[in-house]
Amino acid sequence: MNSTRLTLLLNPPGQNIYIRDYYCSKLSRTGYTFPPIDLLHVGAVFNAHGWQTQAIDAIVQGLGVEEILADVKTRKPDVIFILVGAVSVDEDAEFLKRLRPLVPDALLIGSGDVLREHGRKWLESGLLDAVTLDFSSPSVVRFAEGETDNLEDLIYKVGDEIVEGPTSTGKTFAIGLPPHELFQPFPYRFPFAHRQPFASLLTDYGCPYRCSFCVMANLHYHTRPIEEVAKELAHLQALGIREFALWDQTFAVNRARGLEVLDQLPDGPDKFGWTCFTRPDCIDQDLALKMAAKGCHTVIMGVETAKAESLEAIQKDFSTHDMKLAFTLCRKAGLETVATVIVGLPGENVADIEATMDFVCHLDSDYLSVHTAVPRAGTNLRRQMVAEGLVSEELANMDQSGESAVISSDTLDPHTILALRKRFNRRFYLRPKFLVRTMWHNLKNPARLVEHVKQGLTLLSHNRG
Repeated sequence: MNSTRLTLLLNPPGQNIYIRDYYCSKLSRTGYTFPPIDLLHVGAVFNAHGWQTQAIDAIVQGLGVEEILADVKTRKPDVIFILVGAVSVDEDAEFLKRLRPLVPDALLIGSGDVLREHGRKWLESGLLDAVTLDFSSPSVVRFAEGETDNLEDLIYKVGDEIVEGPTSTGKTFAIGLPPHELFQPFPYRFPFAHRQPFASLLTDYGCPYRCSFCVMANLHYHTRPIEEVAKELAHLQALGIREFALWDQTFAVNRARGLEVLDQLPDGPDKFGWTCFTRPDCIDQDLALKMAAKGCHTVIMGVETAKAESLEAIQKDFSTHDMKLAFTLCRKAGLETVATVIVGLPGENVADIEATMDFVCHLDSDYLSVHTAVPRAGTNLRRQMVAEGLVSEELANMDQSGESAVISSDTLDPHTILALRKRFNRRFYLRPKFLVRTMWHNLKNPARLVEHVKQGLTLLSHNRG
């Protein structure tokens, strides 16, 4: 180990506010951002092996291409770990073309959704030296230190040869302590955070469920030791951070482990506030109450569609009854809820999507997030759409928010999908019940109320008829 070696953790610049994180990428609809979990975990891995790490989040810091290129050249890193997104694929490729000659001796290692399917091409073109398929893996450090044998979850160059390492089969992973202090100064904004500053936290990787549209179903699911999670929480406390977004794709997918995570959270004045993702069939009354008691205030759950045939086709493995029960239990426990839906699923027509609008408004979640169906890398949905001739195997530029690119389904054209997504948002957020409740819930927190108003106006400006 050589403590003088430097890894630069880089979220590159962009013409828009892009979210590139955890093999997802999209335009930020209301300007929200959060510390990228890829960079935090890779930073932990490098630090655990004695490397120094520095961080640049050009998107959040508002830095342009020329500023970043000059900055990186001055820092002279040995490794640059860079995020790449399908939403910004052309910009990211052009940036790397300009970056490469400025740091000819640095290793360029990439992570991102587009690289999971097209990573080999980025190596063949000389844009990158390696692509990680699991940012929690120590293979990135081993490669940086000159190892070339049996590098799991890594696509990498050895001379002129490109090697695809084996997939890890381990059930647990330890990374060390993520360097939250590197990202704490950056002005991140998250719509559900009740306090600033806030952090990103991840206690497991991937998801054991099989949703056909989700890349997480194709990631090798494994978990971090509870003791390491406890140390990270203590580190956040020491930094004065009392808010986090938990990026586990399904909190309490293993109920016993979920309860163990809750046991690590402090009570009293040091209590964290936090947001999480889970599934309707993972929530019960006891769990919801314990989550609320341990500081959870917002739960995000996938509804996707109210059409039973579509739920079966996309392999959600739960019903609208499960959804109604879960949202009711969360409400009774005092938890705010976010419903996520997908417009443009295969086989769905306008009437089906309008029926989902009716269902979601009746479900009456506190917030709504509307996405468009995107054939993301490695998913069953992508394979289906390629087989049906709806998209090309070469398709790389995608935005699951639907702001910058909308793809036809087998029944609806892009214009109709975009119009329905906008109508869905307007119908939900302009309901008098939603407006009154939002005002009432935030009267005691004027700063948060102002933030909600700003984000609401931005959202509605993007969803005009």
